[in-house]
Amino acid sequence: MAGLTAAYLLKNAGHDVTVLEGNTRVGGRVYTVREPFSEGNYWEAGAMRIPEHHYLVRELADKFDLTLIPYISSTDNDLIYVNNRLVRQYEYDENPGLVNFGLEKDERDQTAGELLENALKPFYTLYMNSTEEEQQRLNEQFEPYSMESFLRDNPFGGSLSEDAVHMIKVLLGIVGFPEMSFIDTFKAIITTTFSDVAFSQIKGGNDQIATALRAQVEDNVVLGQKVIRVIQNDTGVEVVTRGADGTEYVYEGDLLISTIPFSAFQFIDIVPRESIAPDKWRVIQTLPYVPSHKVGLEFSEKFWEEDGMEGGSLTTDLPYQFIFYPSSAIGEPGGGIIQGTYSWGDSARLWTSLSPEERVREALDFVAAIHGQKVYDTFIQGVSYNWDENPFSAGCFSLYAPYQSASYPEIIIRPEGRIHFAGEHTSELHAWIEGAVDSGVRVAKEINNG
Repeated sequence: MAGLTAAYLLKNAGHDVTVLEGNTRVGGRVYTVREPFSEGNYWEAGAMRIPEHHYLVRELADKFDLTLIPYISSTDNDLIYVNNRLVRQYEYDENPGLVNFGLEKDERDQTAGELLENALKPFYTLYMNSTEEEQQRLNEQFEPYSMESFLRDNPFGGSLSEDAVHMIKVLLGIVGFPEMSFIDTFKAIITTTFSDVAFSQIKGGNDQIATALRAQVEDNVVLGQKVIRVIQNDTGVEVVTRGADGTEYVYEGDLLISTIPFSAFQFIDIVPRESIAPDKWRVIQTLPYVPSHKVGLEFSEKFWEEDGMEGGSLTTDLPYQFIFYPSSAIGEPGGGIIQGTYSWGDSARLWTSLSPEERVREALDFVAAIHGQKVYDTFIQGVSYNWDENPFSAGCFSLYAPYQSASYPEIIIRPEGRIHFAGEHTSELHAWIEGAVDSGVRVAKEINNG
């Protein structure tokens, strides 16, 4: 998305652009899977929702006449299956003790959301009411904290017990990155996913936004070109790629925009290596990438609607982590696809030990444990996807570790000779399409303005 956005803007500004895409499709981690599912059905293996305040993505959707429809991320009827007990969200909200996490006495009457909100509210209020300069100072002050260390040793008071933090990690979905930067997790994940934000999705599949951008630069896109070497000097830059058949190709230009995640960038031969500064190499080699794993399960009937799930999710302390139920075509005849498991962090890594067939079976059996025999009776097929196994991303999204959030951003976006950098990892909004698009806008301005 970052590369397509930059190419679109630079081409409109009169520049000659060539987009080299390693994959056989565009969109990166916006990946809508249609095959082998039944005609009309699709599954989001990548980005699945667009927050209402992500204005760049929404503006692109409007520009290309793409229809946004609600994505129902959560409801009062959501399911919680933890500590071997199944309850509804509204039941848990009324009585948090229904799911026993062994909390301290003063924590037992609060939900995970209430505990987190109370813990973060003083910092949130301070940060949101600060100037940009003051926010930078807060970034530096709280840079050493991970999310878990902040909650366990809260500098504003009200530190939480180990069991309370565990409950928050499980029920609010930050189990995959408690060791990551507090500041980055707060900005990229907490303030968006767990606040009162409405979400949308693109009708017909989120990949349509990438397809629409590609159509604007169609003649300039070359698919199936994995970058293996970049050579830069005082007169230009040369990019060597390898096609699927092993043939090597050479592309030349004045400047290069790399949107390759730093996890995968490390496999590229940069010549001369010293043309990228030592501190940039340090950042490239140490920026963490969070794993993510999903399983899409297709059924001939929407049995979940009979069980009260019209959109929304199930949360569990088991490796499946989340199930997300379809938000579209609610009440309409026919079947559909559920997100049979959506896990990240250490939970996602567990799935790499299983074959694709085993992953589907594990997810199917868990859904059946919740919804009963009708799951097996209506099952058609399933597909799994693990972003750690994608050679073009080597992970799902970036998040800073402690001691990175204040110092890394300036280094990450700094051009190195003729190489400029974009992608969600270069933005202030990690893990979202908006971050990728925003970085594409930034780098296009950077180049066009010289």
